[in-house]
Amino acid sequence: MIELQNVTVTAKPDAVLLDDVSLTLDAPTTAIIGENGSGKSTLAKVLAGLLDYAGSATINDVEISTGRKHLTGRVGMIIANAAAQVIMPSVAEDVALSLRHLPKDQRPAKLDAVLAEHDLTDLADRPALSLSSGQLQRLALASVLATNPEVLIADEPTTMLDARYAKLVEHQLFASPERQVVLITHDMALAARCDDIIWVHDATIAHRGPDAIQQYLEHIG
Repeated sequence: MIELQNVTVTAKPDAVLLDDVSLTLDAPTTAIIGENGSGKSTLAKVLAGLLDYAGSATINDVEISTGRKHLTGRVGMIIANAAAQVIMPSVAEDVALSLRHLPKDQRPAKLDAVLAEHDLTDLADRPALSLSSGQLQRLALASVLATNPEVLIADEPTTMLDARYAKLVEHQLFASPERQVVLITHDMALAARCDDIIWVHDATIAHRGPDAIQQYLEHIG
């Protein structure tokens, strides 16, 4: 479960990126929707431990700001710029890095399985940064899910994908009932599949619930 109490994020000189947000996320899947610059990605980065904040933000009762070491491996994030998430030279090496938690004798088989699941087998030896934007998105998701996180935060995980791979990634995002997933998305069809929907506007929560999509669409005209 994710809990935020009076969370505020500011940027110099005096810009407010997230303004006194309090909410509890306990649904298996939650969609965060809203316009560019509304605060969606800021909220995602707070949950992933990538931004400092005022207030309290916890994941499974662990304060994010002080418990980053404890949450490592338990919380995974896919950022919108997937290329910035690639660490290792090749596709296979990048996924393999996420399998270090496994016994060495289990890693080769697991690597093959992860690559196959994400349709990356034929790209295994390719330089990671030579991939297309869509392929990089799939690689980022594969590497994050390989750590088997308890919580997954995905910022626009399907935006660079064609219909075939968007469907594949959607299946993977919703595949594990034990994993809590928070999606930041402009894809209203994807948002509608989630158990909870939150509309973020002007750095705060504008509306929450099954009619949040309709409220948002009416707002943007």
